[in-house]
Amino acid sequence: MQGDPRSQLRIAVCDDDPSDRRQIAGLTREILQAAGLSCAVSAYSNGTELLEAVRKGTSYHILLLDVMMDALGGMDLAAALRRLGDSAAIVFISSNRELAMRGYEVAAVRYLAKPIQPQQLREALLFCHKTFYEKKEILLPTSRGRHRISYSDVVYAEAVARITRLILTENREETVGMKFSDLAAMLPERQFVLSHRSYLVNLEHVRYVRNRELELTTGAVLPVSRYRLDELQQRMVDYLSG
Repeated sequence: MQGDPRSQLRIAVCDDDPSDRRQIAGLTREILQAAGLSCAVSAYSNGTELLEAVRKGTSYHILLLDVMMDALGGMDLAAALRRLGDSAAIVFISSNRELAMRGYEVAAVRYLAKPIQPQQLREALLFCHKTFYEKKEILLPTSRGRHRISYSDVVYAEAVARITRLILTENREETVGMKFSDLAAMLPERQFVLSHRSYLVNLEHVRYVRNRELELTTGAVLPVSRYRLDELQQRMVDYLSG
């Protein structure tokens, strides 16, 4: 599906059975397209491959994990991802109901039995979208550990080398151990906008936009790229219009 990557649901399907993997990935695309939701679905043939991708900075909103896989099963994979600070919504898929029901240990939100029923997958995907993708806060890996941060508390984010500097209300600051582009993709497009390639601002905290700069409610003044000025002004109008 086409569209702004920042507005897409990023989903990973991990299953070592090629037929099941293709079916789940295909159904996921069909269900979300029918619901009018843009998505990018990645498929992994084993848990080690997905874990390595996340370690290198790839992030997903939803993980559809087979519980019974060789080498690294879905349960162990989910536990390893949680230790890394990954907060994606996890849906377990398996013919082993007893094992999959242990999903509470890694905060899984659904268990789906094989063979997959499209209606059950649809309910799980839409539940994850509403509960996690549209949530009002985000769980981020910071220098002080995993930190739950409200969208409203984020004033702006700044790209600094391979990390991201997060400026919060009340003169607080956090260093987030993830790429700027990945953080940007996890924040709601309606509320956050790029003013410059290195700055992502929360429209809730923009006081004014003029010429090539904007002022935030904290008094901070940030540059605005001339290529982004028109979009920023329009997005501000849209945001204030509700």
